[in-house]
Amino acid sequence: MKKSVSKKWFSLMVGLSFAIILGACSGNSAPADNPSGTADSGQATGGEKEELKTVTLNIVYPGDPQPDQDNVTAELEKKLAEDGIPVKLNYQYIPWGDYFQKLPIMLSTGNQVDIMWTDPALLGTFVKSNSIAPLDDALAQSGPDIMAALDSKYWPPVTVNGKKYGVPAGALGTTKGYYTATIRKDLREKYGLPEIRTLDDLVAFAEAVKTNNPEMLVFNEPPAAFHIGEVLQSTSLDGIVFNYKTLKAEAKYDRPDAMKDASFLRMLYDKGYIDKDVMVGRDIRADFNSGKAAIGGGDVYEYNNYYRNIAVEGAEVEFIKLLLTEEPYMPTTTWNFQSIAATSKNMDRAIMFLNWIQQNEENYDMMTNGLKGVHFDVKDGAVVVPEGVDASLIGYAPPEWMWQNPQFLKPKASDAPDFMQQLQDFDKSTELMSPIMGFNFDQTPVKTEIAALSTIENKYKYGIASGVLDPEEAIPQYSEELKKAGLSKVMEEFQKQVDAFLEL
Repeated sequence: MKKSVSKKWFSLMVGLSFAIILGACSGNSAPADNPSGTADSGQATGGEKEELKTVTLNIVYPGDPQPDQDNVTAELEKKLAEDGIPVKLNYQYIPWGDYFQKLPIMLSTGNQVDIMWTDPALLGTFVKSNSIAPLDDALAQSGPDIMAALDSKYWPPVTVNGKKYGVPAGALGTTKGYYTATIRKDLREKYGLPEIRTLDDLVAFAEAVKTNNPEMLVFNEPPAAFHIGEVLQSTSLDGIVFNYKTLKAEAKYDRPDAMKDASFLRMLYDKGYIDKDVMVGRDIRADFNSGKAAIGGGDVYEYNNYYRNIAVEGAEVEFIKLLLTEEPYMPTTTWNFQSIAATSKNMDRAIMFLNWIQQNEENYDMMTNGLKGVHFDVKDGAVVVPEGVDASLIGYAPPEWMWQNPQFLKPKASDAPDFMQQLQDFDKSTELMSPIMGFNFDQTPVKTEIAALSTIENKYKYGIASGVLDPEEAIPQYSEELKKAGLSKVMEEFQKQVDAFLEL
């Protein structure tokens, strides 16, 4: 099955490359902000540059406004105009807690939006409601640097029915199948233990911590995403997984591996390696950074945050990465996209702006880090605070992960020395790509059953994942209640949609 999945992926990549070539040759659609019918490309019919009018791009992002956004925006607009792209950039930030509710309302009520951040869930919803526009023609005409910057593997998550509905970020570290965490290296060496390369090594470290520091938490959070064995992709429902070998949806808690995984977590809990009050909300990062915990859960980015923020004298940290599944795999290559509203009057100009970011390192650095000498400098290839500038007063640190280009990505001076290498290497041995990358499950036909399943999940999911519930009792009960609530019907609908997706 691995070979057949690889062949399907190869065929998809060839098809995408061919489509890009065709699009580059034939893209001639007229943009919405140019009613004359000529593409907004800056080319007159006689071959001379046609001066573009200035337009405003309304950009909507999640999070908090950057304090120094206006100053950076003014310089961005100046540089864009010098490069033949006259635009005004109007940023609107929506708090994370409101973004998923407010953005759909903005799009449905006629608020002028051009560029917006989307993720897999938002993109699927917006494509279905025709709220965002396909970008193929605009990319072919005005996005050559975007296409050059982003490897073909990044496009399936934004491609629906053969059309691209977003510009993906060039993400790193998306591989699954590993247990990853940050540990206290100083404690491991103090106890005379080797580097942690296996689960047995991890348990030995946990035992040593508990024996020598009984008051200390071992894990700051349970390894809740634990899975040993076959490659199974999680879905939006805890009770359903997708098997890469069979290309079938399966009932997660009917699988023998589910009991094995849960029993391992229960063992960690019974031995006191997972806190008895794990279900009580607390700041798990603070537990590790203050020295209360010896193992901090999370990916490479979390490791870097722990390195920056640990406040224990003499503490050293290291990143561990243990392969649990038969081989590493990518359920997706990126989580973050920039889409363009279907109602945008400035699609080509929006793509020209996004393309400008990727044209060269200078443009990318300005967008990402602000003004050189004011917000950042570069020393030995790393981003540093300018000399004489108070780091706490730098008011520009935008979400680079929205437009990330691995070719231009730079470490920060405050990063862990091996952070960038760990990040760059994380996906290197991954060959298995999800056969359903870009698939979005339309829950509408089974929304009643999904509501019932979600209620049951809340009773069992976290208790099993944290080791609090005895899996010998909880898993059979959980499985039975899921079935009574309509799990089979949801699985059938999920499989129906997956089969249709795979036939495309």
